[in-house]
Amino acid sequence: MSEVIQKQYGDVVLSSISAKEPEKWDVEGATHVRVSLPADIKNLVSMQEMGYQFVDRMYDVTINLKRNKLDLDKCIRIQPQPVKDYRDEIKELAVASFETDRRFHVEVNYNTDIAKQIIEGWVNEIPEFYVCRNKDNVIGFLALEEDEEGKSASIHLAAVDKKYRTSGAALSLYANALKVGIERGYQSITGYISSCNTAVINLYSYLGGTFSNPTDIYLKK
Repeated sequence: MSEVIQKQYGDVVLSSISAKEPEKWDVEGATHVRVSLPADIKNLVSMQEMGYQFVDRMYDVTINLKRNKLDLDKCIRIQPQPVKDYRDEIKELAVASFETDRRFHVEVNYNTDIAKQIIEGWVNEIPEFYVCRNKDNVIGFLALEEDEEGKSASIHLAAVDKKYRTSGAALSLYANALKVGIERGYQSITGYISSCNTAVINLYSYLGGTFSNPTDIYLKK
């Protein structure tokens, strides 16, 4: 069974589809379509025949908090703070950071203007962020989204300014997310990561993440 979610971001109407196999989806009114399917050569052939183009492979990541053996306090070099403001800075940082992220770049040829509209829509919907700052400047942020049962949370959105990626800000944000999860009694922290994002894959691996459920992303305008 397919899940079809259609949202409008400025003048972009995006249909995001998650399915087990290709089918003829109802995407009436959409300007752009993004489909997530299990990684399978048969799906690739079928989607190409339907006019879709493969653009990325994604993985689910799970960090079991019950098995955490890291000293998370030592991992946190810059203490993240929970905030509800700084949204303009967060949007600017997100646009600069997600240059190729297929959650936001929904045209085969990267279109920064369209990606910016979608990123800003995501940021506006998130109630709270954890941010790392250098003086008064936001140099990194992370948003946690709790599941409906309150047993786990996902890293919904996270980025660090390129100039500060050797500062420990990324590890601080992710380690803090694990620490918050343990304090709240979550069983796990999850994520969703592109196979191209080796830096964050390595970070998840260091934190004890396990990777599963490879899914392929297809786009159509």
